[in-house]
Amino acid sequence: MKTIKKGETIKRVTDSDAIFFTKNGWEYCSKTEWKKDRKIKSNVTQEEVSDNISDKKKRKIRKENKRKKYQIN
Repeated sequence: MKTIKKGETIKRVTDSDAIFFTKNGWEYCSKTEWKKDRKIKSNVTQEEVSDNISDKKKRKIRKENKRKKYQIN
């Protein structure tokens, strides 16, 4: 995977696609630049898990929260 950008648009693409895009005006950039630009939902709240529910339910709630945290808009 390679990171490419054109203006304000930053994309992660396969190596072969990156070669095609760079021939058409795109340029390579660092992966850290892509990570900073990624839009992650900021309104995700961590639900408080009480001790009196089962471990299975706790794991399920943590898993759902993690998915919400990394969901891209």
